[in-house]
Amino acid sequence: VDLCWKGGSWRELQPVGPSPIIIRLSDFERVAERWLEYSYILRADPFPKNIIQDWVLEMWGYAIAAASLGIRHKIIPSYQIEPNAYARTGDDFDQHSYIFHYTYGIEYRLDGRPQGFNTIGEWSMDKRHYGGAYPPANLEAPPAAANPSSKWLWRAWNEAMANEPEWPSTNAMGTVGWRRESISRAEIEKCELCKKVLGTEWSWAGIKKMVFQDKGVLKTPWGEGKWGIAARPKGMPECEGTTCLFVDFSSAAHHVSFELPNRFKSLRVGDGEIVVGKRLSLDGTETPA
Repeated sequence: VDLCWKGGSWRELQPVGPSPIIIRLSDFERVAERWLEYSYILRADPFPKNIIQDWVLEMWGYAIAAASLGIRHKIIPSYQIEPNAYARTGDDFDQHSYIFHYTYGIEYRLDGRPQGFNTIGEWSMDKRHYGGAYPPANLEAPPAAANPSSKWLWRAWNEAMANEPEWPSTNAMGTVGWRRESISRAEIEKCELCKKVLGTEWSWAGIKKMVFQDKGVLKTPWGEGKWGIAARPKGMPECEGTTCLFVDFSSAAHHVSFELPNRFKSLRVGDGEIVVGKRLSLDGTETPA
């Protein structure tokens, strides 16, 4: 707040993004230029993104700009709901909110227990799986013990796809099959590639660092994940006749082909996003390809 609004107070800020907002055009015209200005300030300084998530900086820019101009909002607590697998939603939850803000991946074990945070579930419904590939019609149902909001969203997806007569065919997985189990120590010993990458450190799209640890543990800047052998991954002809790996973290699944000793290419399952990884030297710098 101090970076943007000299003399202002965080106590004047309201919890608005705007996500979403209904606003008079005259008020929007008042705030737009300052919103842009404050967003640039927050983006230009390295401090803000170290204490709040990078992708909400513009939301803070709006909240600070509106407060500095005296624009006040009517806050409706039930305006939208953002439930995940842990949400204690009731059967009539959809009668109490206007918008279902589908933010989080919904991750369950097949017995209906939540799978956990920052991990892929045995039953997984995550929009990030389908950033570049259509989901298949007739997604598998969530476990019987899943909360009502998870079942509602699953029905909504299937209803939308069923009402599109020309819904495209797809090679993407549905809601089951995204979760893979970490490689065991015994399996590592049988795999030449696995033995070579065990203990090595890499960058991921220039971000440090990813570490292939024993028993399929994957250390990443975004939390702990898992790795193992990928069985004939789709979309990677370079994996025919050779070994490729999977790396799964932050609710996303990836297949990885290596150009040892210093480079790998990752293909994200679902949307096909390609990321290049480079091996890190002992001093933490990226090695040349």
